[in-house]
Amino acid sequence: MTRQRLRQWRYPLIALSLILGLLGIHHQYRITASPAAVQRVQTITISNAGFLPNKLTARKGEVISLTVINTDIRPHNLVIRDLQVSSIDLKPSQSTTLQFTVDQEGQFPFVSDTPGYPETGYQGVLIVN
Repeated sequence: MTRQRLRQWRYPLIALSLILGLLGIHHQYRITASPAAVQRVQTITISNAGFLPNKLTARKGEVISLTVINTDIRPHNLVIRDLQVSSIDLKPSQSTTLQFTVDQEGQFPFVSDTPGYPETGYQGVLIVN
């Protein structure tokens, strides 16, 4: 009778031991999400009216993925001097994506300075909390 009971419980016991082993491994190698792993994707359009939107927000430690699209008839770029972030000069209908992390809080102005100086009306601010 004992041998028959062991045969009945053999597969459930093997399955239980495998599950407990996998749970132990999972707990040991568990990955937790941190604020630095969060990515914020934003799009900014450069038109003849300037940057749209001209106010961007992010949180400290976020990875910012900023798609810049030039819809104006003149070339423009996007420069955030305080963060040392800049795009290439974008020709009309051209776009690019900038990816960066902001590790400090504050307000960071951005401009288009394709002619070598900040263009009038092409300004905005990135606010990091």
